[in-house]
Amino acid sequence: MKEDLFRPLKKGRLSDEIVDFIKELIVSGQLKPADRLPSERDLAERFNVGRPTVREAIRTLELIGLVDVSTGHKGTSIKNPELDTYMESLREQMSWMIQIERTTLQQLAEVRDGLETRIALLAAERATKKQLKEMQTILDDMKSCTNDVNAYLEKGIKFHSVMARATQNPIFFAIWNAFADLIFKYYHDLIKDLDKKILKKLYQVNIDVFEAILSKDPDQIHQAMSQHISAEHEILWPE
Repeated sequence: MKEDLFRPLKKGRLSDEIVDFIKELIVSGQLKPADRLPSERDLAERFNVGRPTVREAIRTLELIGLVDVSTGHKGTSIKNPELDTYMESLREQMSWMIQIERTTLQQLAEVRDGLETRIALLAAERATKKQLKEMQTILDDMKSCTNDVNAYLEKGIKFHSVMARATQNPIFFAIWNAFADLIFKYYHDLIKDLDKKILKKLYQVNIDVFEAILSKDPDQIHQAMSQHISAEHEILWPE
C-alpha cells in the first residue's frame, strides 16, 4: 500500500466523503484485503479533518463490512469481501423495519414468494443430480415429521435452502437465506400450534414443487409454487 494514497479532502467534506474515498481505493485495487489503514491520527492529518470525523467514517466502513477494526496494534484493516456480511446487514435492517412497523411480514413474504418462484425455475435448469437426490431425501424425512411442527419446519427450511443452492448462483442463495432466517424467526410463533392435517397439506405442496422441478416445465413450476404460496398464506393470514 502506497503511503501517499491519502490526501487532504476539499473543504466542507465530512465523514461520508472519507467513506466514498476509501471505497474508491478498494474498488480500484489500491487498497487490498488485509491492508492496514493508517492510524486515526494519521488519517485525520492526511485528510485535514478532525479525528471525530475519521472515527465516524471508520465506524461506517465497519458497519457496511469493508473494514475490520481491532484494538491494540492491529488497528483497522481492509476486509475480504464476503456476501454473507452484506446479507447480515440487510437482515438486520429488515428486522428493524418490522419492529418499528415500517414494513410487515406480509410485505416481506411477498418479496420472498417472487424470489422463490424464480429460484424454483433456475433449480429446474441447473440442479445437480446430487442436489436433486438431497431434496428427495429431505422430502422423505419431512413425511415422518408431519406430527411435529418444529421438526417439520427445520426440514422445510433445509429443502428450500438446497433448492436455492441449486440455482448455482450464490447471490440467490444469500438473498434467500437473509429472507428465510428473518421470516421463519417470526413464523415460528405463528405456526407452532398448527393442526397436523395442515402440515400434511404443506408437505404435499412441497412434493408438488419438487415434481415440477424434475419436470423442468415452467408452467408446472409456476403452478406448483403458486399453490405452495397460497397454502402458506392461508395458514399464516387466514381471512
